[in-house]
Amino acid sequence: MIADIHHHIVYGVDDGSKNRDMSIEMLKKAVENDVRGICCTTHVTPGHKPFPWKEYIAHIEELGAYIQKENLPLALFPGCEILYTEHAAEMARRGEIPTLANRRYVLVEFLPISDWVQVQKAIREFANAGLQMVCAHVERYQCLHEDMDRLYEMHDEYGVICQMNASTILRSHGMFGDRWARKALKAGLIDVAASDAHNTSDRACNMKECRRILVKDYGEDKARELTEDMPYRILFE
Repeated sequence: MIADIHHHIVYGVDDGSKNRDMSIEMLKKAVENDVRGICCTTHVTPGHKPFPWKEYIAHIEELGAYIQKENLPLALFPGCEILYTEHAAEMARRGEIPTLANRRYVLVEFLPISDWVQVQKAIREFANAGLQMVCAHVERYQCLHEDMDRLYEMHDEYGVICQMNASTILRSHGMFGDRWARKALKAGLIDVAASDAHNTSDRACNMKECRRILVKDYGEDKARELTEDMPYRILFE
């Protein structure tokens, strides 16, 4: 069954779910999509605004109680989506922001216009902090589009786990703007597919259809690797 390591399901703490009712609908949507594990990746910008621990934990516990009450086949895990800053690696090392499932993996994003030097700097800092970087939605970054050799370097030389959004995979059917994504997938440079769900409408969980397209275009083994094997390794290793 699918695990989704990038999901903004905790309400009232970022630009994801707005309230409890929306989060509950997102839980149901995830179950419909054969998702059995969700990492609750609230946005954080380290050093700019404290992580909302009190609300985050309380709302996860509330959603967990609903899951138990309704006997949903779903588990929630802590985590966050870190917008890289110079404070990020050290704050994650000290436990001031949550790692994925409280383990050694960190989901890190950059601004779309961030340069390659900054990305390399982030990789080194997280590695020096003893953390394994998972690069969120790698398809968004201009510096990687400009030179795909940088993606090879990130993945093969630095060992960064590369995550692609399910919505990108669903769009990747020959359109000019999606050629990069298809090339990255075919080259084996993408390790995880995740929903990056924010609601139940325009940014809803779509993992079931994503997995179907992965099977169709890249085979069952690749689909299982991106939606099950690597995500569960991140959650439980």
